[in-house]
Amino acid sequence: MSGLAFLGGTPIRRPRPWAQWPQYDDATEQELLAALRSRRWAVSWPTDGTQSRERRFAAEFARYNDVNYCASVDHGSSALVVALEALDIGPGDEVIVPVMTWVAPVTSVLRVGALPIVVDVDPETGCVTPEAIRAATTERTKAAIVVHLACTVADLDGIREVTEEAGISLIEDCAQAHGARWRGRNVGTFGALGVFSFQVGKVLAGGEGGAVITSDPALYRRAEQLRADSRRYADVDPPAGGEELVEAGEVMGGNYCMSELTAGVLLDQLPRLAGQHEHREKSAAVLEAGLAELGDFSAIPLPEAADARSIYEYGIRFRPGTFGAVPVGKVAEAIGAELGMALWPPDLPLHRSVMFHPHTKRRFASVWTEEGRQRSLGREYPGAEQYRETTLIFHHKALLGDASDMADIVAAVEKVRDHHEELR
Repeated sequence: MSGLAFLGGTPIRRPRPWAQWPQYDDATEQELLAALRSRRWAVSWPTDGTQSRERRFAAEFARYNDVNYCASVDHGSSALVVALEALDIGPGDEVIVPVMTWVAPVTSVLRVGALPIVVDVDPETGCVTPEAIRAATTERTKAAIVVHLACTVADLDGIREVTEEAGISLIEDCAQAHGARWRGRNVGTFGALGVFSFQVGKVLAGGEGGAVITSDPALYRRAEQLRADSRRYADVDPPAGGEELVEAGEVMGGNYCMSELTAGVLLDQLPRLAGQHEHREKSAAVLEAGLAELGDFSAIPLPEAADARSIYEYGIRFRPGTFGAVPVGKVAEAIGAELGMALWPPDLPLHRSVMFHPHTKRRFASVWTEEGRQRSLGREYPGAEQYRETTLIFHHKALLGDASDMADIVAAVEKVRDHHEELR
């Protein structure tokens, strides 16, 4: 093989496009146009005599997850805030959050006035462990946010045992795990509430958007009002020209409602999700067979109790030393140069992330004291550091290609492994 493309050599993959994301067709356009032409672009606008798309999507997404209730919202970050406030979490409370996640779980805890307690993760999966939650639980702990990360599922059996013993609530962050299953049930249904994001990169994409699911009617009634300025759906569908939302005022809310245009896109996208999952799994099986032949690589592991995964970011794990002393970021760039496709290491753990800087906002000053900072971050994170330094990530859209695409990925990984000394 020629020298590395990263250094000017011939790449493994000749110019050939990868599968694109998001996916849409004429039916998507028609659904979006119908929402546009209805002139009802928000659930807060007078009804035309039919249920809003936002409400219809919420019902469909609840059905997809086999739960009783879903409150759709404008963003996954909003879903986290609504879930925390539905549980009445606020000042003086602490919420356990994994260090290996996007910044939204910790900022949502701060936004409700509570303190995030940031704990380490399993070095193989990047997910929080029951042991980490148990060690961080105190009399101030009110909840734990569990993130099902990238393409795997956290240990729900162990985590539920710990949270139930401690009498704390469990919130499942499923922003990266739509449709993943644990012992025959969708993730998001094991805690008090499950939260989702529909940001454009997610496997269920609406541009932006989110949802909170639950089977608890009291939590749902609060969630409805928390996301709609203290309003909830009327018990009886209103006539044309009436309002679908009625003032309830049982709890003060904010305006986190999903737009009708977003809901229209999601109504089109949801029925496609199962087929896309199936396609990605077939591609992943081909990729994993090829990686296994190389000997130094494997997929991020999926626990035995997980019946199905949802691949948002596919993770290639490699043994320490596989690429010598070359930093994982440079390895990712070199493989990407061979493929004409972006790869990257996992995000920096939150204790090293520039996005987690509560001291930059005065509103957090009463929580983010020196004592608060020490309680939040005063521990080591070796699991997260190992996970980040031995994992390569790429977006799920690549798995919507064919077997030849997977062969290219394997060949690129092999080439960079065999020529990594050139990167020093």
